[in-house]
Formats: sequence, C-alpha cells, structure tokens
Amino acid sequence: MPGPSAGPGRTLHFHATDTAPEVAAEWVVDLTGDAITWRRAHEKAAVAVRGPLTDLLLIIYKRHPARGAGVEILGDEKLLDFWLGRVGFG
Repeated sequence: MPGPSAGPGRTLHFHATDTAPEVAAEWVVDLTGDAITWRRAHEKAAVAVRGPLTDLLLIIYKRHPARGAGVEILGDEKLLDFWLGRVGFG
C-alpha cells in the first residue's frame, strides 16, 4: 500500500468501548512495514478510533461513515481516510 500516508509511525488503533474489559476489544493496524499487519493491543497510534464494536465493524466494512454519532477519532484523520480508501473486505 505505497502512498504518502504509509511508512514509519503509521498505525491505527481501533477500540471497542462497549465490551467487557476481559474481552480486550482493541486492535492496532500497522502500516510501517512492507506488509500491513494487525495485532490485538492497547498502544498509542497515529490515529485512534473509539466507539461501539458494531459501529467499528460497520466503518471497517464501509457500511457506516467513520465520522458519526458515538464514534470518536483522535489523531491523524487523514491516515484513517487513506487506509479506509485502500482496503476492502468481503
């Protein structure tokens, strides 16, 4: 996924806010290497997206806009837009 937003420090953190603490519903998408990777983790990222689990999934599957009620975006929103514009699921 080459582009101006790929490279060192380019990470996205998704945090589901409506799950039980023991579920650990947090994921990091890492664009820093040659291939996109992801991991379950709670860590600082270039952009964080927080909201109910269903809303996060709908955003990732492009069934719901990223900017909406109940969803909070912190950090580099352009990186989120870059990633969402280049990934496809389903």
